[in-house]
Amino acid sequence: MSTAKLASILAAFVLSLIAVFQILLALALPFGRAAWGGIHRVLPPRLRLASALSALPLGLGAWIVLARTGMVAIPWQSSTVRAATWVAFAFLALNTIANLASRSRIERALMTPAAFVCSVCLLVAALSDYP
Repeated sequence: MSTAKLASILAAFVLSLIAVFQILLALALPFGRAAWGGIHRVLPPRLRLASALSALPLGLGAWIVLARTGMVAIPWQSSTVRAATWVAFAFLALNTIANLASRSRIERALMTPAAFVCSVCLLVAALSDYP
């Protein structure tokens, strides 16, 4: 298996884990110290909604990176998936910086490496020679 395919699988796995984490936050589980600046143990309603909504692009990002390396079907032109991979990479690179700047020690320790790994994996997938 190619490096790009392995990177896409790793990125999709980590993005899926983060999406599940966001859903758990939206369901009011007490993991709020690891997200959204770590101010709340249980997120207030507006941040619970934000967590629920953030699970959607995370799931989409997992699909995009897998589609980029041919691991899942592509219903659009490959150029659209290629562009979306670069957008997802840019988002995760910025997210890495935002997590690093968080006031929450837990968020910095958990989410910064996760976002960094995903951004590197997305970069590898984006630079791959798959269609």
